[in-house]
Amino acid sequence: MSIQEVKDNIPWRIMIVDDDKDIRVLISTVLSNQFEIVEAFDGLDALEKLERCQPDFIIMDVMMPLMNGLEASEAIRENPNFSYIPILFISALSSREDMEKAYRSGADLYLTKPIDTSHLLTTVQNTLKKHRYPPQKKQYTLQQIREMEKSGAVTGAPVEAITSKQPPAIPTAPTAEKVKTCESEYERIAGRQPIPTHKESPYVELRSIVTPRVMVVDDEADMLEFTRMTLREGFEVVTASDGLEAVKKLVIYQPDLFILDIMIPKMSGYQLCQSLRRNVTFQNSPIMFISAKTSQKDIDYAMKLGADMYLTKPFTPKDLLDSMRELFKKRHIEIRAKKISIKEIEEREKEEKRVFEAREERLLKKKEGYQG
Repeated sequence: MSIQEVKDNIPWRIMIVDDDKDIRVLISTVLSNQFEIVEAFDGLDALEKLERCQPDFIIMDVMMPLMNGLEASEAIRENPNFSYIPILFISALSSREDMEKAYRSGADLYLTKPIDTSHLLTTVQNTLKKHRYPPQKKQYTLQQIREMEKSGAVTGAPVEAITSKQPPAIPTAPTAEKVKTCESEYERIAGRQPIPTHKESPYVELRSIVTPRVMVVDDEADMLEFTRMTLREGFEVVTASDGLEAVKKLVIYQPDLFILDIMIPKMSGYQLCQSLRRNVTFQNSPIMFISAKTSQKDIDYAMKLGADMYLTKPFTPKDLLDSMRELFKKRHIEIRAKKISIKEIEEREKEEKRVFEAREERLLKKKEGYQG
């Protein structure tokens, strides 16, 4: 029985993750006679495809845009369904320090470029022969995966398709009570522009069967809270404070649309937008940029990358709601069934915050102990 044939004749499936198409083609050519091959072009693409493609082995480059291989490996190890699968890094980085970083991130093997194809094949074969877990039965065949990605139906049938004839429930302007509780945040972030509450909201409540989920990515905590409070009446709101956190969360939380700041840590909003537009699941998701960059050059560049709207800071709640309404008039939006509810997300984020604060407190006490 060959290495490809195991119990129930289930073949091993290998995912190749590299931003260089030629490298993906080379590795695929070497391995495709013995293994099923799926490909991903960056870390986000790899994480988004894990559940659908169910690889038994991952071959990954280290230096990739948006999310590098080390960060992707750490994220894969955090997923209990894939924490055990072998990860082989192939990289031009050849120092001992680079290799140690790779192994700390969760790698099992490390080969350097240029690729020795015969050595690569032997390494993969020997690793899988010794692997304690057999290849798992797959939910989809390779042909089904290709058909799903070609049609865009990669996350199940949409719960509801929202068009300009059927827009979502855009929230009303904040009530006097809400204004009083968050007046300082609103005024500071919105340039101290008053929030109109003396007359009826100009928005019409339009009820939808399901609620769109929006991901807001900004490194300013006040801006995240400001945006959350403005949108929470008509949207499920999830947040991220940097690009890497956004990539990890969007795979799990499955947002329907995105609001991105441009200047965010670890990767820019521009980079995140580019990767979203390349990903088969999120390529058609509406994207709005919010930024203090106000030049026409910045706006044109954002639109060129695939943004649908651009809102300059500072802005008022009314400005944001107007932009959201315009976005829904402009774009066809599909809202799909979610793996995790907004309540579960909120509980998870509270727990993550609690763990982070506890760790910071321990580090501070440790530091004070050393100084004492």
